Amino acid sequence: MKKITLLIGLILSVQTLIAQNISTDPAVQSSTPNFVTLPKGDVVLSWSEKASDGKTAFCMAVSKDKGSTFSNKKIITSSYGFGNNRLMKAKVLGKKDGSLVAVFMDNPAAQPGKPSRGGQVYFAVSKDQGNTWSAPEAVDQDPTPGLMRGFFDAVVMANDEIAVVYLKDVKGSTKHEERDLRISMTKNGKFQAEKLLDAVVCDCCNIGMLVDSKGVLNVYYRDNNDDIRDFSHISSKDNGVTFTSGKNIYKDNWQIAGCPHNGAFPVEYKGQNLVAYFTGAETDRGVKLVSEQGKKITTPNEASAKNFGVSSDGQKLVFFWEQTNAQTNQTNLAYQVISGSNVSANKLMTTPAGAANASIYFYGNAAKVAYEVKVDGKTKVELLNYEL
Repeated sequence: MKKITLLIGLILSVQTLIAQNISTDPAVQSSTPNFVTLPKGDVVLSWSEKASDGKTAFCMAVSKDKGSTFSNKKIITSSYGFGNNRLMKAKVLGKKDGSLVAVFMDNPAAQPGKPSRGGQVYFAVSKDQGNTWSAPEAVDQDPTPGLMRGFFDAVVMANDEIAVVYLKDVKGSTKHEERDLRISMTKNGKFQAEKLLDAVVCDCCNIGMLVDSKGVLNVYYRDNNDDIRDFSHISSKDNGVTFTSGKNIYKDNWQIAGCPHNGAFPVEYKGQNLVAYFTGAETDRGVKLVSEQGKKITTPNEASAKNFGVSSDGQKLVFFWEQTNAQTNQTNLAYQVISGSNVSANKLMTTPAGAANASIYFYGNAAKVAYEVKVDGKTKVELLNYEL
């Protein structure tokens, strides 16, 4: 694919660094920012805040001016067992009826200073634009204790119901972390009994979900076929009632006797469903972006690239990742801009050294980047405005 070094009006250039962190309390650590666009165009930025006693809050703010300004912080839930990271990223979803649904990991049994393994996927609902939230409830209605559910993704389907796909411990398994792929969906806003999607999958890689412009529900997950850990795709045209059989999207033939802890990030661009992922295959190692039909769009050919993502406004797409500076051993955020069939050269963002876990939102002729960075030894979320 042709690479170009200049895209007039499309290259990201720094404009201003917002001179405040998301959290103004110096004792609080903030992390894992995530942008979501609501059906009516409002933008939600969510993140986590961990207090000095170990209790973590899931927070959000709303922008009604396409990302220029955000509302005051609103707290969705708070507990000692709340979890939010790149493999199990908490999400705020917006339904067409105006309600918000938060989906996240939690372990209600966790106590201060007493780490506890386990947990599962929970949800909470707000009917007043995030000002108040219902008490968290488990997504999976199976009452069997001790089973891990996680590595999830969640979307609003074309019928305005919520679908959550997750990995779940196999009951009675004697193998280490043997999990299968499950889906749970709401009916009239209430989660129903789960359904099995694939009985043998990679056991610790996060799921990627996409409802495309045709209303098709797409699920992308790392499969496990005799330790070949390539990505598979299934889809549903009837809002999760039936699914296609799993199909490999790109034959890397990566064989590894273990889980790489690295999932898929899908996006729709110019009528195509694209998937970003990592492979350790010796012949084509690294992060890459491919089409659902198995065509490679781009790979940055950066050996240290990790923790990647994609974002599109329909006209252009940014494929971004973290890479390590060999001199400082700190991470930098880097990206490529895709416009039609053109892919730019690799570019470094002007974010601070050590910036990580980025999320990008486009608004008008600009973009907003949220990321984590260490400030006085504590993790903080910052926002950066870019001109396009």
